[in-house]
Amino acid sequence: MKEHVEKIKATLTELRKIDNKKINTVLVLNKCERVIDKLGKLANECRECEQQLVEFEKHYTHILEKNNQLQESDYKHHKKLIRAAYSHLQKKHKLLPEGYYLSLFISVGMSIGVMFGLTIFDNIALGLPIGMCMGIAIGSGLDADAKKNGKTI
Repeated sequence: MKEHVEKIKATLTELRKIDNKKINTVLVLNKCERVIDKLGKLANECRECEQQLVEFEKHYTHILEKNNQLQESDYKHHKKLIRAAYSHLQKKHKLLPEGYYLSLFISVGMSIGVMFGLTIFDNIALGLPIGMCMGIAIGSGLDADAKKNGKTI
């Protein structure tokens, strides 16, 4: 499996060298590299991860051959592959996207802040930033812990 991952990373490096902003932005190559790294680590244990790596290898070879003549169907196929791999990693391997807890706890903190602002401070403008700061602190702490444990994509 390491050969597949190394070949895909080499292809991604070549794609980054192409001076076409549309290809680099639409293909979201940084996210792709993170997904491929996780698939490569889990491919020995999971048959579906191994199959997805083979699909990625074929897909990126196809994209590199087409170079600047990519069509809308190629972009749609790429997004479909990434979405399938991402959801597989989330569902089967219990991995989380980056910033998951931060986005979750900012909203929870803001709602708690509004509640405290209305009941305790009698000022919604004071409670909202306090709750948001609490949410940021808790969420970023949990995200750092998840990243430290290798549970992020």
